[in-house]
Amino acid sequence: MKNLYIVGIPRAGKSTLSKLIKDKYPIYNQFSFEAIRNGFIESQPELDMGNRKSDARKNILPKHFITFARWNKKILSCPSLIEGDFCSIKELFDLVDENDAIICLGLGCRTIEEIIEGIRKNDKLNDYTNDWTNEQIYKHFYDIEEKDKYNYEFCKKNNIKYYDTYENRKELFEQIIEDINNI
Repeated sequence: MKNLYIVGIPRAGKSTLSKLIKDKYPIYNQFSFEAIRNGFIESQPELDMGNRKSDARKNILPKHFITFARWNKKILSCPSLIEGDFCSIKELFDLVDENDAIICLGLGCRTIEEIIEGIRKNDKLNDYTNDWTNEQIYKHFYDIEEKDKYNYEFCKKNNIKYYDTYENRKELFEQIIEDINNI
């Protein structure tokens, strides 16, 4: 099985899909970008990993994840399942090889208003956006429309499957899980 990188825009279902894949395929070692990033933030604040635009976050984290996954597979004979928004899809694409697969989740290139509606539709009590106002979501995800369109076009151009999770998320995730064996 290949190392899997589940990427895409915030609130598209990356963590949910990751958990479902891990349940179905327990051989995967599951890692969250946010957990590892937060570890860097706490242990090495000088790297400024909390800043989306910091050089360390853009240059260290993506290479760290790829290298970690490859060594993990080599040493433990177990593939890795890494989810999160840790770099642009192009940066990730440039780092992966035939032992890796990218799964890109998005919300179908919708407007920010539709995206907020989709976030509300799928929010659970423990989701960080559940207690946010629509204005807070809009401020936090100001560039989400642009990122989703970029991901969609990049995936199309580079033969990466882009999954629109706006509608029928549960059925879509079940299909992705079944398709894992063919990736």
